[in-house]
Amino acid sequence: MNVNAKQVNSIDYHGRMDITTVLGFFTQIKSIIVANTTLATALAAVWTAFLNALDAFDNAYAQTRKWMQTEDLDELDKGRDGSLCGFDNATNALVASPNTEKAAAAKRVKFVRDKYPLNASDEYMKETTGIDQMVQEMETSCIADLTLLGLDEWLADLKAKNEAFLAKMNERTEEQSGMQKGIVRDTRLQAEAAYRDVVKLINAMAICEVPAGLDFNAPIDRLNAEIEHYKQIIARKGGGSGSSSNQNNQSNQNNSENSGNSENSGENNGGDSGGDNGGGLPSDPGGEVGDNTGDNGGGGLPSDPGGEVGDNTGGGGLPSEGGEG
Repeated sequence: MNVNAKQVNSIDYHGRMDITTVLGFFTQIKSIIVANTTLATALAAVWTAFLNALDAFDNAYAQTRKWMQTEDLDELDKGRDGSLCGFDNATNALVASPNTEKAAAAKRVKFVRDKYPLNASDEYMKETTGIDQMVQEMETSCIADLTLLGLDEWLADLKAKNEAFLAKMNERTEEQSGMQKGIVRDTRLQAEAAYRDVVKLINAMAICEVPAGLDFNAPIDRLNAEIEHYKQIIARKGGGSGSSSNQNNQSNQNNSENSGNSENSGENNGGDSGGDNGGGLPSDPGGEVGDNTGDNGGGGLPSDPGGEVGDNTGGGGLPSEGGEG
């Protein structure tokens, strides 16, 4: 047993997290674990349950998305596709620049760009998430090169158009949410619960070193990097608090599910709500799943009735989810 084993971190959803972003987050988690067949196999039925829940959530959202495909969204999508194409064309041309300094800078920019295989035919959510991730990485690691090459204006244009598209898509989601409200909410809750089960099992296996010989560090590092990325997305959108909730059903369920992790500190006993009103169910606006927010539950989502996954903003994270305290 390794009580100091790395753990998958919790993610603080104390802020706006719309359906598109939640689904994008789960999809990224899926891709990381799918790439590690040994870990996926070890997760067994828990992993299968997550895949089934994610498929159901994705299908429910896809049905809603059909209602969202309107002329104004299509025009915004075409605008960002044009900006992405312009950025690519300019970058590719500069790679062949006779100015060696600019050619080297363009190659560094292209290296980051090639990490994100985006194209105009991508599904809305995939393209939106991919552009957001690419822009964030370039703003972090390539800003000097972009400025030297004059590509900073292209990137700013792409970022603005992608954000405008996402805002319109979220607006359309709100308008149409009544048509599919129940099934999207329910399938989201099921996907959130299945995700928490996956995290709990990974963390428990890492501590118990079961199965023997499985290197948990690499996949946990990748999962935590993705979680950190989505924390930054939440931070950029701005935090906020909504109505508190006294419903603790989901938190109590987490408590029983985590009873096996007694090695962790008593005050962080898995799933127990962190204060007077933690642990609201997201079946009502303003609630959060598995919330540990201290005196009051964190704010729900204005764009959909769904709540948050694994929030641990109170006095200590869930040990079953590698809470950061």
